[in-house]
Amino acid sequence: MKSLTALLRPALASLAMLTSLGAACAQTGLITPDDARDDLDALYTGLAEADAGLFETTPQAVFEARYRELHDRLDEPVSQARLHAEFQRFAALARHAHTRIEGLNPVWPEHAATDGPLFPLAFIVEHGEVIVTDAPADAPVRPGDRILSLEGEPNPIWLSRLTRNISADTPDFAYAQLSNGEFYYVLVEYGVRESFDLEISRDGDVRAVTVQAIPLSRMGERIGTGPGFRLDGREARMLTDRIAYLRPGPFYDFEASDPARQYAPDAIAAFQAWLDNAYAGFIAAGATDLVLDLRDNPGGDYSFSDPVIAWFADRPFRFASDFRIRVSEQAIASNQARLDATGGGDTSGSARLAALYEGARIGDTVTYDIPMTQPRSDMRFGGGVHVLVNRHSYSNAVTTAALIQDYGFGTIYGETTRDMATTFGAMEHFTLPHSGLVVGFPKARIIRPNGEVVPHPLTPDVMLPAPAIRGERDVRLDLLVERIETAD
Repeated sequence: MKSLTALLRPALASLAMLTSLGAACAQTGLITPDDARDDLDALYTGLAEADAGLFETTPQAVFEARYRELHDRLDEPVSQARLHAEFQRFAALARHAHTRIEGLNPVWPEHAATDGPLFPLAFIVEHGEVIVTDAPADAPVRPGDRILSLEGEPNPIWLSRLTRNISADTPDFAYAQLSNGEFYYVLVEYGVRESFDLEISRDGDVRAVTVQAIPLSRMGERIGTGPGFRLDGREARMLTDRIAYLRPGPFYDFEASDPARQYAPDAIAAFQAWLDNAYAGFIAAGATDLVLDLRDNPGGDYSFSDPVIAWFADRPFRFASDFRIRVSEQAIASNQARLDATGGGDTSGSARLAALYEGARIGDTVTYDIPMTQPRSDMRFGGGVHVLVNRHSYSNAVTTAALIQDYGFGTIYGETTRDMATTFGAMEHFTLPHSGLVVGFPKARIIRPNGEVVPHPLTPDVMLPAPAIRGERDVRLDLLVERIETAD
């Protein structure tokens, strides 16, 4: 079975027959060594200049060593897919979720388009165990089995191979992101394979098995609990005659065709109209309690989340006690591009950032004065607020829950988040000159309202248990409803 590097060998060998390396790379889609190294320099220099805490967790000496090693290895033409993988692994050294190469590795759309073979199992990592959640009906593995090794490598080894491709602050955070994307990360790390050798444990019995790869078109045929109940999109409804349910969905316009317009004024206005209608309906229905569901929420921006809170806040608030920005050419350019795309007015967040940058020097760390958001002055929800979070609550979803917890606006339920409440965030981007790969970086250290400086996950006020494998029943929501109903 060929690795991705082996699959490239024929194309690389043919280059010797051509007189111009640059012309050959243009014809084959490969990137010359000089261009690849230039992009590596741009990647490392850009992150060192712009990332708010590149060396906060991983020492600079580690980055320097990895840079030299990768620079030496980029001595022959490389594919876009390989460069994406190499650069993503380099960025992930920072151990920040927002320091990354954007987009999927180019190997994925090419492979998916041909319906090529993929790793057939889904799993979760729970309390040190790798538990199978989905498997093909004809596989010698079934949901509930424990994986002990993959391709002869014990769990710590092959899991670390997969998660080196994921930007995350902690291993648990990486495992959460790995869930439901196993086939993609196995493809990136192990290449195209027709089968996989595993060692599994079932009811205490250890056995060696071989599972056949399956195409993407057959993923829906796998047996098991699958993803179980879904928390996609937005939803507002009454759960009981007095308990309202609000799932705001991602804190951006997830239906925008142009990502640059996900935070456009018209998108914010449309969300505000939906939100106002939802809360007005809850109040008209006589709701005494609100369940705010932030589970499986990828986050977004406070321009969307603050209006959610303003409906029940009883005093002015802001999502961070401090917002420390590292001023860089990259952050300034990215912010200006967003302004140009959205046409944000003088009061927009991007406009205020532009004004801040005008009075700062490159390399400075400056505090962005986050304006206080006022609670609503007219109609307002005055009942109890109960917020659900889980391991798949990310970025601004965690920040929103932390704000509610720190200001005492409500009670947090569920499980400890994997993403951080105090974190490096507020993403910006720059583009590498030759490959065109887009680099994401956090421009700011965001300190939660209670002033906790050290990055740390959000711990709920009330832990609600749930099965390790998600089923059709939403156990945590049911437990929360029962808890609210029996509280009086």
